[in-house]
Amino acid sequence: MTIDEEFQVLYERELPNVFRAVLLLCGDRRIAEDAAQEAFARALVRWRRLGGQPWVGGWVMTTALNVARRQLRRRPTPEPVPAPDRDPESLMDARAAIRTLPPRQQEAVALHYLLDLPVADTATVMGCDEGTVKTHLSRARSALRTALAIDDEPTDQRSKRHG
Repeated sequence: MTIDEEFQVLYERELPNVFRAVLLLCGDRRIAEDAAQEAFARALVRWRRLGGQPWVGGWVMTTALNVARRQLRRRPTPEPVPAPDRDPESLMDARAAIRTLPPRQQEAVALHYLLDLPVADTATVMGCDEGTVKTHLSRARSALRTALAIDDEPTDQRSKRHG
């Protein structure tokens, strides 16, 4: 297989997952497309060093997520892509809460929960141990639980108690 053929195989195999992960992270199709293409362009430039490595797919994924994060920092509010069976406001709240997490926790959440990768595969993509992924996920769940907490007590009950 030539370098071009090897890269083409990687591109065809990984592009859908890379694009979907970035889209789930940022909610903006344009940013997801740009970040995925940028990551593959960077991989092609470094192909002599990256080609044949078992972790090249994870490198491309991490690069795409980092490119998207940089673009999001420059942009005040991303436009959400609401899922048809979900409440758009809840989805926006969840995305906003995920973006407040540290980058490695964001990556772990996107890969494990949004792309449904097992912990072992998430660890491979992130280039770390499974225990580290579990720690990132645990901390992310705790932070998201706090950030997305909903007060179930009716307003009139609160005012009686505090009044």
